[in-house]
Amino acid sequence: MRYLISGYYGEGNLGDEAILAGIIQALARYDANAEVTVLSFDPADTRRRHGVGAVSTSLRCPKALLATVAGADLVISGGGSFLHEADFDLYGRSFLFRQGKLRPIPYFLSVVALARSLGRPVMWYAQGLGPFHTRSARWAVGCAGSLCPVVTWRDPDSARLAEQVGLRTPVQRVVPDPAYALEPAARDIVEDALEERGLSRRTRYIAVCPRPWLGRAGYQARLASAVARVAGKLDLAVVFVPFQPRTDGPLCDDLRSRPDLADRAWTFTGDDPALVAGVLGRAEMAVTMRLHSGILAAAAGTPAAPIDYDPKVRAFARQTGQEAWTVTADALEEAAGQEALERALLDTAADLIGRRATLRRHVDPLRAEASATARLAVQVAAAGGLPWSPPR
Repeated sequence: MRYLISGYYGEGNLGDEAILAGIIQALARYDANAEVTVLSFDPADTRRRHGVGAVSTSLRCPKALLATVAGADLVISGGGSFLHEADFDLYGRSFLFRQGKLRPIPYFLSVVALARSLGRPVMWYAQGLGPFHTRSARWAVGCAGSLCPVVTWRDPDSARLAEQVGLRTPVQRVVPDPAYALEPAARDIVEDALEERGLSRRTRYIAVCPRPWLGRAGYQARLASAVARVAGKLDLAVVFVPFQPRTDGPLCDDLRSRPDLADRAWTFTGDDPALVAGVLGRAEMAVTMRLHSGILAAAAGTPAAPIDYDPKVRAFARQTGQEAWTVTADALEEAAGQEALERALLDTAADLIGRRATLRRHVDPLRAEASATARLAVQVAAAGGLPWSPPR
């Protein structure tokens, strides 16, 4: 079967690419002959990174887009949270345009509408939703979603918002993030990659995945100090893993160069989500701030101390049974937050077997459910869509 995936891909964000990799891997488990094409902001990068077909997202070539959509047995919209108006105040209060380009909602829904107009079935795959600021956005999402036979949401809040905007469709489910289904790279491949970056194959380390946030620097310094103190006590190396190279890369390099970390810290930059998942899985423990750094670590079996800067991180910690080891970014602005992070890491090290077992109990069902979302997609493609009726 031929699958066309429309989402926020080709922008270099490793979290988004992990979602895509998880979808592609899971589809292949249930459809050995799956032919995947991705609508990408950087088709060359997507082809290189994922080994699949890719075409430009540009609407300036409508014939190419039309042919690509018409040739699909199933159009997948997702995963991730791109149907939103989160940047509404920042870029102006227009539903349609942002600095001369279509905003995310009208762009991504135009792909959905085109597919349905051509009679192609569309499945929304682990889709996030909101926030909305305009009536137009709420109306458009409700109408476009109601034209699709299957809609799956990545969280209960999105499902509730969909009901509020009048989205009605035969099948709706809340499913785990597709990145849970991603299989990490094999251990020998991971160790080869670590060795290329100067780490011994026997190196034990803490993986750290920070991000800039609100222009603050206090939490960054205390995060690094906590990690340095714990790494010193436990004789561990520290491996910084940037998930957004443009923003996280400079931050990781800056933290790595601190005097209390300089002799034991490295930065691991990679664009293969499975390899990065393997690096996180090879760690003794992790400090994760980006949502998908936590998801990939958890899926690979590595317990984390999540840094809660956003409700989605809080939800992830609760979902994986790691709330007790979570520290808020606000708390890390003070000395007490640094002490809390140190305790979380030391407690993890003291009961590593127990923490891994608890994590596995929470994550194994999520991995199975994330994979099952792909099975549903294959069934929809094989059936040519399910019966649907437009909303009254």
